Amino acid sequence: MTEFLTIEDNKLIFSDFFKVNLKKDNRIIVVGAGKASASMALVVENLLGENISQGLICVPEEEIKKKYPLKKVILQPAGHPYVNEGSVDGAKKILELVENLTENDIVLALISGGGSALLELPLETIALSDLHIMFKLLTNVGASIHELNSIRKHLSKIKGGKLAEAAQPAKVISLIISDVVGDNLDTIASGPTAPDNTTWQDVEEILQKYNLKGKIPISIAQIIEKGINNEIEDTPKKTKPFFKKVSNFIIASNTISCNAMKKAALDISLNCNILSTEITGEAKEIGSKIASAINNMENNTLLIASGETTVKIIGDGQGGRNQELVLSAGIQLKKSEIIILASIGSDGKDGPTDAAGALVDKCIIKTAKRRNLEMQKYLTNNDSYNFFKKTNGLIITGLTGTNVMDLIIALKMSE
Repeated sequence: MTEFLTIEDNKLIFSDFFKVNLKKDNRIIVVGAGKASASMALVVENLLGENISQGLICVPEEEIKKKYPLKKVILQPAGHPYVNEGSVDGAKKILELVENLTENDIVLALISGGGSALLELPLETIALSDLHIMFKLLTNVGASIHELNSIRKHLSKIKGGKLAEAAQPAKVISLIISDVVGDNLDTIASGPTAPDNTTWQDVEEILQKYNLKGKIPISIAQIIEKGINNEIEDTPKKTKPFFKKVSNFIIASNTISCNAMKKAALDISLNCNILSTEITGEAKEIGSKIASAINNMENNTLLIASGETTVKIIGDGQGGRNQELVLSAGIQLKKSEIIILASIGSDGKDGPTDAAGALVDKCIIKTAKRRNLEMQKYLTNNDSYNFFKKTNGLIITGLTGTNVMDLIIALKMSE
């Protein structure tokens, strides 16, 4: 991050080409949300020091326990993966911080994955319990993060560019760690400082796609109907003049991470192939495709992939998308080859489990056979966690304090 943001001759310099003059009457307000935002805030404080007037960041409750030595920026404990009262309280406080600013002031927004749940202020009449029901329905049918956040933006007072709008006429600069496929600014943390490319009509079509119109809470259904009928203004689009005073910078992403891994592999003379950094789809189907790619690649080759899959829940087991992907792939890997496949959530958490993900190799497959554990049975029941717990295939890292989506690696070696 310090490679991207520097201060020199009383100027804030972003990536060597974007400069902001600091004046005595400038106020710098630091706000944001995300799994990595506390660490980002610490770097910013160390750099800007007394130049910061005030700040507040919404972070997972676990991050509070790390006791970051912050002096200017307050850490607000908030909910993840589900919005809680802390998320709402933090959003209210952030909106208060950016009220009544002048054109000389600067809002520095620090945004990373998890911000959609950690920062929230629902439209009137929508209770948190209704949001929980809504997003559980969407998650259970396998809606993508783009679809989830399209709806989130339209039900919120702070997402979808509304934070940037509230901060006007101040200059808004956002430093963003991407956790979404394609690095879409309006999707990362539901785009609080980015123009929104989605509409109320998109919201309607998503609900129709998954046959959810008659299942969502009444309060949300009523809001969406008003939006469709133009009774509620749509989220701010790029044509809004205030976006000329907003600058959004992506400072980390899965592509950057994958390229770093590839370089490390080449440095030790491994063949290396980045399959894709935009992996999406149902985890077990992606696992099958990755197994095919591994089976067909040459020995002494490292395969790298990244993205974010989904799980359509039909069983009553326990697991996460990374564990399900690895289990699905393990069923189809050539058992005669020396192959190790791992998939992890870069945030250290895979679904509602204590694992970051899982790995599979010949030893784990042999253990499953010896203990009569049918891999397909566990996959059908969405019970990948318990399969890997019994075969010692879980990867447990603890929370990493960042998130650049899921990282998948596979090593195929010669005998």
